[in-house]
Amino acid sequence: MTRNQTELNILPAYNGDSILIKTYNENNVEFVILVDGGTPLTFEYSLKKQLKEITKIDLLILTHIDNDHIGGLIKLFKNSLIKRIEIHEIWYNQPDVDLYESKSDKALISVPQAENWKALIKEKITDVVIKEITTENGVIKIKGLELTIISPTIEIKNKLYEVWLKEQGKPKSGELNQKALISTSTPNYSVPLDELNKVDFKPEKSINNDIYNSSSIAFLLKCPDLNFLLLADSRAEVISNNLKILGYSKTNPLEVDFVKISHHGSLNNTSQELLSLIKSNNYLISTNGGTSNHKHPSRETIARIVCKKNQNDETINIYMNYSLDSLKLKIGEFITTDDLKIGNWNIEHKNIFTKNDL
Repeated sequence: MTRNQTELNILPAYNGDSILIKTYNENNVEFVILVDGGTPLTFEYSLKKQLKEITKIDLLILTHIDNDHIGGLIKLFKNSLIKRIEIHEIWYNQPDVDLYESKSDKALISVPQAENWKALIKEKITDVVIKEITTENGVIKIKGLELTIISPTIEIKNKLYEVWLKEQGKPKSGELNQKALISTSTPNYSVPLDELNKVDFKPEKSINNDIYNSSSIAFLLKCPDLNFLLLADSRAEVISNNLKILGYSKTNPLEVDFVKISHHGSLNNTSQELLSLIKSNNYLISTNGGTSNHKHPSRETIARIVCKKNQNDETINIYMNYSLDSLKLKIGEFITTDDLKIGNWNIEHKNIFTKNDL
């Protein structure tokens, strides 16, 4: 199939991530990339419909093993749909340990869940390239496309494997409730955005104490007509440091068409420093509002995007993959009309992006 325009679809993935990219190589042949599968419900209600229309995935990336990224992929590999889709290459980071196969159709969390998926890959696909990915891979070129890896570092991957091997030996007890809960309490959204942006970035956990998110595969994707910075659930400190290593700075920021904000807009994953190293007018946030314990997006993250200092005079666009009304029903009035008077910005619901959106 020929193609001459890249299309990025940030699927409604509940509280998770699932991104389907249809781009093209140097011969204008379609090149399909699937980044994460969201929750198990994502596959049932969103991803399955999209995959029925394609016969191949050139590159499948599991950014990290959290349920809201891997759950939908496990569902895919257990579904008959997998028999008619040719998968050429898979990226994920996982040590080669004895595999655990769940006897339940319900996905388990973290290490057992990831081992289950790895077993399914070996069972369902006999001829596929599988790669571990870190910043050591640098720039990866595939048929005219260019992917620059900016997370995780080799040190973080090694720490992940250390933790993994400890977790792998633990009993597999308890199952994860896939349905996100709605909290009855409403956060305080009264502080103006410009004041929130003055608050220093202080993540709740260290990188090692947040190792699964820290191990996220984050990368810059350069397509023939567009480029994307896809940050998965990566840590701001890791991304900032590696962008600096690549030569970017506040005076020489990375210019990209679209940025997929890390960790569903969590306040712990997007710093003022990170945003100062990036120049873009378009920011994508994937969340249905989060869970009762973790509401997303945070107002602090919105403030940091809106009030970033190295922005030009053009409008900053923040795109949500769920409607603002549905988000507000779940997490309250996280954005008001008064907020839109601060700076030159817009927020709206949108799932599919092409060069026509620039």
